[in-house]
Amino acid sequence: MHDTTPCPRCGARRDDTVHRCPAAADVLGLPPAALRVLEVLSAVGRPVVVGGTVRDALLREAGVALPAATGPDVDVELHGAPGTEVVVDALRRAGAVVVTVGAQFAVCKVLLDATHLDVAVVPGAVVDDPALDRAVAVASRHRDLTVNAVAWDPARGVFLDADHGIDDARDRVLRHASDAFGDDPLRVLRVVRFVARYGFSVHPDTVRLARALSDRWDTIAHERLWPEVRRLTEGDHLSAALDVLHATDWERHLPELAAVRDVPQDPTWHPEGPVHVHSGLAADAAARACRASGAAGDRRVVVVLAALLHDLGKAGDGTQRVVDADGSVRIRSIGHEVAGAVAAAALLRRLGAPRSVVREVAVLVREHMVTHSTHGAPPSLPAARRLLRRLGGAVATAEAWALVCEADSRGRGPAASSSAAGAWLDVLRSDQVSGRRTGFVTGRDLVDAGLAPGPRFRALLAEAAEAQDDGVFDDAASGRRWLAARLAEATPAGD
Repeated sequence: MHDTTPCPRCGARRDDTVHRCPAAADVLGLPPAALRVLEVLSAVGRPVVVGGTVRDALLREAGVALPAATGPDVDVELHGAPGTEVVVDALRRAGAVVVTVGAQFAVCKVLLDATHLDVAVVPGAVVDDPALDRAVAVASRHRDLTVNAVAWDPARGVFLDADHGIDDARDRVLRHASDAFGDDPLRVLRVVRFVARYGFSVHPDTVRLARALSDRWDTIAHERLWPEVRRLTEGDHLSAALDVLHATDWERHLPELAAVRDVPQDPTWHPEGPVHVHSGLAADAAARACRASGAAGDRRVVVVLAALLHDLGKAGDGTQRVVDADGSVRIRSIGHEVAGAVAAAALLRRLGAPRSVVREVAVLVREHMVTHSTHGAPPSLPAARRLLRRLGGAVATAEAWALVCEADSRGRGPAASSSAAGAWLDVLRSDQVSGRRTGFVTGRDLVDAGLAPGPRFRALLAEAAEAQDDGVFDDAASGRRWLAARLAEATPAGD
């Protein structure tokens, strides 16, 4: 890749193994504590800042809109230090909390003034600039992508770019740094995650390499999958990420998702095209809605995944072609929300998602069609109560459900519109609904009435919940009267 073309950032021609591009510290936006740590490390070796801090600085300069930072974490490589003990002692004398992990290659976990830094102590004697440049060039070959392989040298105030990472940041391209990319096939999922985060294209050579790695899915440790999937939901470009999954042949490892590719939909309701297109657009809409509403952490994970997976039930027999008397063909997907909940849960369990995430995503998928039953009108109180009960009784889950329904409506291309879920949510939040979540007829009431736990016991509790939702009774006293009357009805005369 080395050539003499001008650097798009500084205009200088590349004439060496590593291009040195001038950059002051303020370009990186480093917090004062990080600058202090670099100063301390400079007294015992040659530190360079690497990883996401440098990448995001280049992307900001290139005009890329970045998601909000999760914290001031900084990755540092320290070359030429006499030993880990010397490094730890210097940092502690500066007031930092330091924990060392690793054996052959020590990494110091550093905390100073709420700033976290990972300092990798690289073995070997590095004392001058040419030696440092060579060491950075060697290290860059072992990084995943060129945009992640650029380092920053505080001593000279320059970016060190061995693989045209600065160019790729400007061109918004994700490209593998070397063939060592294939040493860890999980890196393909990391590329998909970066696409979701930045909306970048993937270089054709990297797509070809990723396809060649597809058969190595089973070599990835199971516990490594969920963290990548979880972070995928942090981006706003899920539809682009789906395209990369398909192009790299990694979509086949998510069979429930692959099964909805090119599944047709009724063009009246879905002019955007087949199910996989709608799924991506809905996930994009959910991500934007989460960012606008401040939904973050597990809330965002659940909402984005539910929007992405909400139509999995349209695969296979979930979609039917109906031929009318006039010969016209309609496409229907009756009951797909129920089948979709099962499929979403199965997929998430295999990816190692926590039970709470699996359960809530499945509930949101199962209930995403509810608003269509009222054709845009606000629900009745009984309908809202029943929905809230099916959602688990939590208003927070109802709010997540409304976001998913809205994303479903927004992810329809030319037919994008607002959902009736907002009107439903107003009713769900009301005291007449959310204030009545407590069951007024309890198992203790049934025991006091002489019933033993069993099938009839459970059936009566379910019937009581439905009666309460319908407004048949509205407090514990009237609930007990309802129960007494219900038991009297079920008791034969003379008993």
